[in-house]
Amino acid sequence: MPVRKPSKFRMILAVLGAVLISGSLWQLNLSRSGLAAKSGMHSGLPYKITHLENIDSGKRPLVLVAHGLAGSGTIMEGLALTFAHAGYVVATWDFDGHAGNSHPMEEDIYSPWLLTNVETVLEAVSDYELIDTERMAIVGHSMGTAAALGFSQSHPATQATIAISPVGTPVTPELPKNLLLMAGQLEPDFVDNARNRLAEAGGVGGDPASGDARDFQVIPGVEHISIIFSPTTHALALNWLDRTFGIQDGAQPYKDRRLLWFGLVVIGTLVVASTVIPRHSMIPSNKQLSLQRRILIMVGSALSATLILWLIGLMGLSLSTLFGIRAGGYLILWFLVAGLIGVFMLKSEIIIPNKQELFRASLIFAALWLGIGLAGGGVWLPWLLIYKRLMLWPLVALGMLPWCWLLGTLSNFGHGGSRLGWWAGHSLALFGSLVLAVKLSPSLGFLMLLLPVFPLVLLFHVIPNMVQRGSWIFGLSGALFVSWMLLAVFPLI
Repeated sequence: MPVRKPSKFRMILAVLGAVLISGSLWQLNLSRSGLAAKSGMHSGLPYKITHLENIDSGKRPLVLVAHGLAGSGTIMEGLALTFAHAGYVVATWDFDGHAGNSHPMEEDIYSPWLLTNVETVLEAVSDYELIDTERMAIVGHSMGTAAALGFSQSHPATQATIAISPVGTPVTPELPKNLLLMAGQLEPDFVDNARNRLAEAGGVGGDPASGDARDFQVIPGVEHISIIFSPTTHALALNWLDRTFGIQDGAQPYKDRRLLWFGLVVIGTLVVASTVIPRHSMIPSNKQLSLQRRILIMVGSALSATLILWLIGLMGLSLSTLFGIRAGGYLILWFLVAGLIGVFMLKSEIIIPNKQELFRASLIFAALWLGIGLAGGGVWLPWLLIYKRLMLWPLVALGMLPWCWLLGTLSNFGHGGSRLGWWAGHSLALFGSLVLAVKLSPSLGFLMLLLPVFPLVLLFHVIPNMVQRGSWIFGLSGALFVSWMLLAVFPLI
C-alpha cells in the first residue's frame, strides 16, 4: 500500500509539536538551575541528595522526603526541589519494591521495614558535609506517612514532621514535634485519618519554638495523587519548615511548574505522532456488527473477567500479589481474561499483522515511550525498568495483547474521532469493573487510588491511533506501552 505524502497542514502541526517539545524540555531542565544533586546506593536502596550549589554558610537542616505506595523518589521531586531551592538539604529514595529498589516490599505498611528503609537513608547521608543531623525534618505521603510518623517518634530529635494524606499510624500530644497534617478535599478517607491524627496530637495550636505546634490543612480540589503536585501543598510544607528552622541563607524563590511543562511535552508528542507517523487506512472488517453488539462485547467481557477472578480468589489464590507485583498482577490477569472472553464473543477471524502494521505500531509505541515515558521520568515516575521488571515485560505485554487487540477491532469503524468515544466507553467499563473488583475483594483497594490515572494513560494511546486503521496497530502499540507503564508503577513483592 503506497504511503501518502503528509499535507502541508500536517507538516506545520508536526513542526509546532516539535517546537513545543523542545521548549518544554528546556523549561523542565531549568527547574534544577542553581541546584546540585548526588545519587547513590546504600544497602541496595537508591537515594538522592539535592541542595543549593556553592553553599558556603555551613551545614543545613536535612529534610527526608518519603513517597507513598506505588510511588518513588521521583514523584516527590516537586517537594524536594521546593525545599532545596529554599536552602535545605533534601534526601529522597525508593522504598523496597519500588522503582529502582529491587528488594521486595513487605505487604504490611505498618511493619518495621519502612522505618528500616528510612534508617538506611539516614545512615547513607549522615556523613554528607552539608547536613546537620541535629536539625532534621521528615515529610511523607500516604504510605510514606507511616514511615514519617514512626520515624519522628522513634527519633525525638526530629524537629518537624509533615504528613500528606496520612495513614493510621497513631501519634501523641508530645510526639512528633511540630506536626503538620494535610489531606486533599477529594480524598475523604484520608481527611478523616488526618482529623484522627490531629485529635491524638492534641488539636491545632502550639509554638514551633517549643516543638508542640500542630496544624491540619485540607488542600482544595485535589485527590490522592494530585495533592503531591499542588502548589498549595508545597507552599504550606515549606512555610512549616521555615517556621521550625527559620528562613535559610541563600533561599531562592521557586514555584514548581514541571507538571505543566510535562503536560506540554505530552501534547507536543501526541501532535507529532499523529501527524508524522504514516496513516494506515485499511478497510475494517466485521461491518455487520452493530454498535450495540460491540458495546455488549466490551462491557460483557470486562464484567465477566471481574466475576471470574473473584471466583478464583474465593478458591484461595492470592490475586493481589500475582506475578510478584502488588495489585498490578491482578490487573495483568484481568486484561488477559477480559481480552480472551471478548475475542471469543467477537467470533472474528484473526489475520496475522503485516509489516506495515508492525512498523506503525512500533512507531506509535516509540513516540509514547520517549515523549510520555522517558520525558516524564523526572516528573512522575522512573521510566527505565530495572532488570527484575524488564524481564517481566514481554510476558505482561503478551497478556495485555488480547484486550488491546479487541478494543482496536471494536473501535475500528467510522471516522477517527469515533475512537475518542470508545476511549470514554472503555474508561467507564474499566472503572466500573475495577470498582466492582474492589467491592468483591477489598484486598485490591489500593487500585482505587490509581483509577483516576487510567483514563489519561488510555487517552495518550488513543490519540495517535485516531488516524490509523487496523486492529493490530492499536493492539500492539497499546499492549507494549501500557504494560511497560504498569511495570514501572506497581511495587514488587
